[in-house]
Parts: sequence; C-alpha cells; structure tokens
Amino acid sequence: MRRASMRWLPHPIKDRAEVKHPSDFRNHARGPLRDSGLVARRVLTYRHRLVASPGYLAEHPAPVIPRDLHNHRLLAFSLGKPDHRWTFIRAGHADRETVTFQPHFTMNDYIGLATALMAGSGIGDLPPVVQPEPLRDGRLIEVMPGWQFRTFDLSLVHLGHRHLPQPVRLFKDFATQMTASLFPDLPV
Repeated sequence: MRRASMRWLPHPIKDRAEVKHPSDFRNHARGPLRDSGLVARRVLTYRHRLVASPGYLAEHPAPVIPRDLHNHRLLAFSLGKPDHRWTFIRAGHADRETVTFQPHFTMNDYIGLATALMAGSGIGDLPPVVQPEPLRDGRLIEVMPGWQFRTFDLSLVHLGHRHLPQPVRLFKDFATQMTASLFPDLPV
C-alpha cells in the first residue's frame, strides 16, 4: 500500500525552488505569485485588527486617528526589525496614513502577543485567524475601527503539476470548505 504524506511549510513562499515535492504546501498572504510554476488557491480573505484590552483603554484615551498612536504603548509582531510601520486606510475612503514607530514590546509569536495585549500592555495588531475569541468575548476591543489595515488573501500554494496526488486535492478542497465555518466573521 502506498503512503501519502503532506508537509505544511510554515513560511510564505517566494518561488518554486522552495517547494520540493508535489504535496508540499505553503501559505501565501502577500499578493500575486511571481512564479508561474506555482498554483495558489485562496482559502480566505481577512485583515488584521488594531486592538487593546478594556483595561488599557480605561487608563488611556483611545486613539481616534493613526497619529494618536504615538501617545500609546505599541506592541508589534516582529522578526527582528527595530522600526515598524503600520499603514491604515480610512474605511469608505481612499485616505491612507502611515505610522512609523519603535514598539514598546515586540514578539515573533501572535499568540504571545495576544496574551500581552489582553494583559493590558498596550495596543497592537492581530490577525483574526490566530485567536478570534478575545475579540468575540470582549477581552480585546478593536481600536480606531474607522481606520483599517489592508486585506490579505490567504492561499494554499503548491507546485503546478497536472497529476496532483489525491490526498493533496482532498486537503485543498477540505481547507477551502472549512474556513468559512471556522472563521465565520473575519473582518475584510
């Protein structure tokens, strides 16, 4: 009996050389693919939210416009860069505003960042697919909902072979169908 296996490769894909086997998958959330030898299937669209705990907002006046963020402790996801930048789009308008800052606290783990935000450490951005419950149950509140981050399409990416193994095809179909029920209220 032949065994099938799939590998989830955790970092966003750059080109075909990173995908070694027809059943290797990567997530891709950065716009169109540059390599035509790859196939992407969008499974969901979402945007990060700027959030803080009710406790933090009780002690600090909530920002109204992006430049107000300079008066707050900002927490950021980071892979080691010292300066950070958030670009906001005004809801229903074409207005954009970018805030460049040095975070009060950085972490390369969104679950840990969510924990720090729930503890009242400051304001930060979170993708809603990591921990949607704190926003649903009020432990985190969206800050400046009139100013939003851009949307992302999260896609499964694999080599563009004609003969895709059946487990890979089944997984693609399953992931596409399940995301709607797992994340029913994603902000877009």
